[in-house]
Amino acid sequence: MVLALRNMKHRIILILVLITCIFLVAPAFATSVEGLNFSIAVDPDTFTSPGKTKVTARLTNSGKTDITSPLALYDPDGELVTSFFDGGSLSQLKIGDTQTWTGEYKVKQSQLDEQKLIFTIKTNVIDASNNVAIVNFPAEAKLNYIGEKVELYTKRSISPEVIRKGNTVKVIYEFVNNGNVRLEDIRIREHSSLSGKAESIKSLEPGSSATVTFERKAAGSDFTSHPNITYKKAGSKETFRTNLDELVIPAAKPNLKLSLVAEPENVNIGEKTMLKLVMENEGNISYSNVSASDKVLGEVFTGIEIPAKQTVTREIEVTMQSTETFKFTLKLPDNTGTEQTETTNELKVSAYDPKNMVRMTLDLTADAESIDSIPGNIGFTVVVTNNSDFEVKDIKLYQGHAQVYTIDALKPGESATVDRKYSVSQGGKFQFHVEVVDSQSNKQTFYSNELQISYIPVTPAPTKEVFATVEPVSTYTPVPVDDTSTLGKGSNILLMAAIVVAGLFAVAFTLFIISSISRARLNRKSENAYDHMKLDTKRDYLNPDTYGGEDETVLQSETVSDGSKLPHEKYLKEEAAKPQEEPEETQAPDKPEDGAYRLMREDEVKEPEVQKRTRRSDKHQNG
Repeated sequence: MVLALRNMKHRIILILVLITCIFLVAPAFATSVEGLNFSIAVDPDTFTSPGKTKVTARLTNSGKTDITSPLALYDPDGELVTSFFDGGSLSQLKIGDTQTWTGEYKVKQSQLDEQKLIFTIKTNVIDASNNVAIVNFPAEAKLNYIGEKVELYTKRSISPEVIRKGNTVKVIYEFVNNGNVRLEDIRIREHSSLSGKAESIKSLEPGSSATVTFERKAAGSDFTSHPNITYKKAGSKETFRTNLDELVIPAAKPNLKLSLVAEPENVNIGEKTMLKLVMENEGNISYSNVSASDKVLGEVFTGIEIPAKQTVTREIEVTMQSTETFKFTLKLPDNTGTEQTETTNELKVSAYDPKNMVRMTLDLTADAESIDSIPGNIGFTVVVTNNSDFEVKDIKLYQGHAQVYTIDALKPGESATVDRKYSVSQGGKFQFHVEVVDSQSNKQTFYSNELQISYIPVTPAPTKEVFATVEPVSTYTPVPVDDTSTLGKGSNILLMAAIVVAGLFAVAFTLFIISSISRARLNRKSENAYDHMKLDTKRDYLNPDTYGGEDETVLQSETVSDGSKLPHEKYLKEEAAKPQEEPEETQAPDKPEDGAYRLMREDEVKEPEVQKRTRRSDKHQNG
């Protein structure tokens, strides 16, 4: 028996046998279980897949008697939880007592689907009839089944935001697994301007975080950050990606301009002046927690922020007891990770004894308020008055940057008038000023009032509109002609003469036209009559070389004489040799009505040959 007790398995069996015996054989041990409170809790209670959870069971006796019946714990599968106190049961629970048990249970998919776990406490009770009954006390724990959640949170930070040449830029990535599954093989590849090597994280449990840093030394040019991030969930080959926007890390281009001015720069002893510090940042560097100090005033400003591309102004009022020179020194921590020191210009603020303060006024007037032409002539008058308590010398009068006049000296209360005429090219504002040097060798400037001279062109006089006057129609009564007067008779005679001359001229012109037409017809007929003759060649009877030009017109029966005789001599001799015969009366050829003669055929009255030839030759020579 002792050996059996040493064996855990045998021990559990023995306990079960004893509990059964108690329930069945020994009802005297059973008691009431009123007042028993039983509850369970699980952690975690949210699942993406089946897995283990920690179960906490809590038993409390809120009744009026002790619970002496053994209390056994059974899991959702109906199995006895042997780790529950002594082999799976709690022997007793006194009044007001609480017992807690914690163990581990593996949640199944069916339980996730039902979204609950149920553990049960079992015990035996005896009713009023001494019957033994098994009483169950179930307790339920809620489960939250959400499935898998894959989420990788990525945060990028850059230090510094703007990089100076020679400094090192760091790009830091912080990864947090916000999912409920383990992430593996996390890879990060940056832009080639930052790194050519990829970094990796082997695995990242849910809720865990990791950091990856890229570093690069600046050479004076901009960097670009554009990461490519990939990862996988545990047990899967699927690749997830995360991309961040492209970000340019600019190279530092500082351009901070500092200026210190005072208003006014000259005061009486005991008066106040306003010092103004102007910080004009035209570069791409931002400055934070800037401080300014001065040797005279000590620390002047602190905590100044100067963003890039902005202008910041700070002012401080100072009471002047003596002439002082101010020069501010600024400490400038910037977003490149460095701290620079810059100084402003020197500013002299003079404090005078009122008796030694130069005071002058200028009154400016003009002889016209406007000009009507470009350029236009206008005269200015400047009255310079010395309001100081002492004589002021060497007073220089300026218009713009041009010196106009120099006043040698003005006694206290004395004025000087300066007149000047100008040819101005446009309208606008005009002002004069004077410059003097005071007792502290400071240049003092005093300005006149401003005058606005306008350009107003001359308006031309309106042109009077001229309306055309239409003359009325006049009707004249003809004056009767007195034929009996001498003037009337002369007019009638001249009219008749003009009519006669015009008629004669018309007749003459008609005859001229008719004769021209008739002559043209005769010429055309003559040309038609000779168109069978060859008249191209011409004969010169004084030059034998031209003979033969009329061979075609010579009858074939005629013979050519020897070269020693002229051609026409033959015919002359023949005519001389012929006996003189009485010419027969022949009927003259009919003369045409137009007065021209036509050519005769051979059977008609023939003209002597010599005369024919002579006329023909003349016609050729005349063309």
